[in-house]
Amino acid sequence: MKQQVLFIGFEDCEYCQKAIEFLNVCGFDVNWLKSSKNRRDKLPPEYINWKGEYIIHMKSYYILPKSLLDNASIAAINLHPGSPNYPGSGCVNWALYNNEKTTGITTHFLNEFIDNGEIIKVYEIPIMPNDTIETLLPRVHMKQLVAFYDLVTTITKYDPIILKQYVELNKDIKWSKKVGRIKHIDKLQMIDNQISRQQLEKVIRATAIGKFGPRLKLHGHEFRYYKEKKEPHQKIRRRAC
Repeated sequence: MKQQVLFIGFEDCEYCQKAIEFLNVCGFDVNWLKSSKNRRDKLPPEYINWKGEYIIHMKSYYILPKSLLDNASIAAINLHPGSPNYPGSGCVNWALYNNEKTTGITTHFLNEFIDNGEIIKVYEIPIMPNDTIETLLPRVHMKQLVAFYDLVTTITKYDPIILKQYVELNKDIKWSKKVGRIKHIDKLQMIDNQISRQQLEKVIRATAIGKFGPRLKLHGHEFRYYKEKKEPHQKIRRRAC
């Protein structure tokens, strides 16, 4: 009989789609909980009583209740898109803001708290001197998929007890006690007109992506910084006369 996997990831995410395809290739019976990108959405009630062997949480804003986690008879696992130094939201943003040399993906067992469970494995991602949130985030997404492939290959080929052996090997790696919240990033983005150029550049580097970036409130108006999308230069064809 096929092992049951509850996979939790964004519906419109190409990396989640690839993850689902790999789970199917590996012979699992997959139930995809397609999460929205609305942080206020709650876990759909039809999943509360799900039961199976594995829960794999890849991309969502849900905080899973302990009752659901306990329904995974073998393991409930998360792939956190950051290092253990930055649990919670904004992990990549804060790594950039604090001029870290690396970020990472942290594979860990889930419990009822945010990014708090036993650490299985950490995958480092170098941060280049000229990286911004726009250039670094795609590499984080790709590395998260690599970590997912590694995890699923491991539980497919070997006894799941090996995951506990990884935990023992990484027992000295601890989560930071300071858990990031989205409100902390919102506060970082809210600047004032006295900000120094150096500080502004740090905030831009860490938070400016698409239409999201630093904000300034002035005389009852809010001004937003966003990077204008550069159009590719058109090549001018010259015709000989």
